[in-house]
Amino acid sequence: MTFEPENLAHDQLASVQAAMSAEPELESSSISVSMVGRSVLLEGYVADYGDRQKAMAIAASIAGPENVHDRMRDADEMADTMSAQ
Repeated sequence: MTFEPENLAHDQLASVQAAMSAEPELESSSISVSMVGRSVLLEGYVADYGDRQKAMAIAASIAGPENVHDRMRDADEMADTMSAQ
């Protein structure tokens, strides 16, 4: 049996999404998880630094820390952007 790279990436993506959803202390509804090659890309908004750390730790435990890229922003930035409009 061989594993195609896209199947492995899909499995990792599904695993990261499921693990983040299952973490009761993480507000993950505003975090988007995607794969770019073998890398996990985390985007969206987090409530605080603790949520950022939890999301990063979950993704790193599945894909390896060298394969996780953080593009998350603080929710305060979103609020500032909305109030400026």
